[in-house]
Amino acid sequence: MRYNLPQSRDLDAALREAPVSQEKPMPLYAGVSETNITPPLGVWMAGYAFRPTGCTLVHDELHARAVVFNDGHAAVAILAMDLIALPQDLVAQIREGIAREVGIPREAVMLNCSHTHGGPNLGVYNAMGSRDPAYVDVLVRKLVGMTRQAAETMKPAVLTYGRAPVQIGINRRQTIGTNGRTVLGQNYAGPVAPYVDVLSVAEPSGGTFALLFCHACHGTTLGGDNLRITADFCGYAADHVRRETEGGMTPLFLQGCSGNINPFRRGTYISAAHNGRVLGQAALNAWRNASPLYDDEVLAYAESVVELPLQDPPSVEQCDASIAEWEAKLQQEKAGGNMGAILNAEGMLAYHRYEREQARKGGGLKAPFPIQVLTIGGAKFIGLPAETFVQYALDFDVQIDQPVFPLGCTNGALNYLPTAADFALGGYEVEYAHKYYNSLMYTPECEKLVRAKVYEMIGAENPDWTPYSV
Repeated sequence: MRYNLPQSRDLDAALREAPVSQEKPMPLYAGVSETNITPPLGVWMAGYAFRPTGCTLVHDELHARAVVFNDGHAAVAILAMDLIALPQDLVAQIREGIAREVGIPREAVMLNCSHTHGGPNLGVYNAMGSRDPAYVDVLVRKLVGMTRQAAETMKPAVLTYGRAPVQIGINRRQTIGTNGRTVLGQNYAGPVAPYVDVLSVAEPSGGTFALLFCHACHGTTLGGDNLRITADFCGYAADHVRRETEGGMTPLFLQGCSGNINPFRRGTYISAAHNGRVLGQAALNAWRNASPLYDDEVLAYAESVVELPLQDPPSVEQCDASIAEWEAKLQQEKAGGNMGAILNAEGMLAYHRYEREQARKGGGLKAPFPIQVLTIGGAKFIGLPAETFVQYALDFDVQIDQPVFPLGCTNGALNYLPTAADFALGGYEVEYAHKYYNSLMYTPECEKLVRAKVYEMIGAENPDWTPYSV
């Protein structure tokens, strides 16, 4: 049974007014839209410390894309953005704007960032320069408007799901030396997710108009010496999908659980283009061999917060010593005149001052960690606001008896999320990266707590609790 699609800001009201058949469910409707979110020259870039200036050129443009679904009973939206991550204040602004302008509940709005290290710093990380308020204001307005456009252009839709083999990344946690030190390198025996998952959105007549494709790999083909705006391989992959389908579908790249995965080929735009073409072609292969998705529960959404324990900070006296050390270091860097080094020293000083504040509170501190699950035609989209290690995705894939899209850097990025086993190995993600997030690091208990919450939200029965071997 057809009904008039919402053309106003109150999607919920339109859905309530739609006639509902008692004999069969309402048909699924979907709409897609996109917008350019390239920042102006000069903004500070995120992902690498010690960059000496803001961006100097635009190599390739950044985009955001939204797909909105509704089945007459619920509406959900997924936004895919060529950004490194969103801070919590922007997550709130974007979701609240979409709820106000479009009528989709904030808990039904999923915000996934590609984690490109060639985009603007939005305030997630310290030590990398401040964000541009004018750009941020326009960004939020564009994202809300894009979602409204998708909601106002919905049409009947059918879904298919597929998977194809592909691997452009490698586990980056390499153990070296006789003492077993973990460094950022290449671990050929380490876990990866060697596949791409796709959800295609097509008209009942067969024309696909949106393709969501998920793969787990850091957006770090380009290194810290790159001062040009780029979507990295993620943008090249989307371009390949669009080009090979002659512009017939809108591609939405979704970043998976890539906290410990880097591209294998790195360092040049040629490598970024290669990585993107390989991934994009695999996504097309998965789409061409996809199967229809059927489920009684067409659309559903949920969000729940788990409190993750934090490692105890050093003593106040130790924090004071670190503050004094970085105050002296900052003066040295200012004398040297290297802006990247100055920003890094300012960031580390800010972290140790924060650390002292936490030390004064004592031990046993916790931090909220919101987890979101969207159900779309039976497929489960799991949103985790962290640089999540790939083992989580591999476990969820075998423990959840439905197509599953485990997504990192979704609805923010609060920290790295390693497995319990990885804490014992140390390394950058476990021992140092939290300082750039201006946060204390989680404890090894985080894995069990996050997994338990996901199983609860998914309704997984008797999941296998054997952790993935590191």
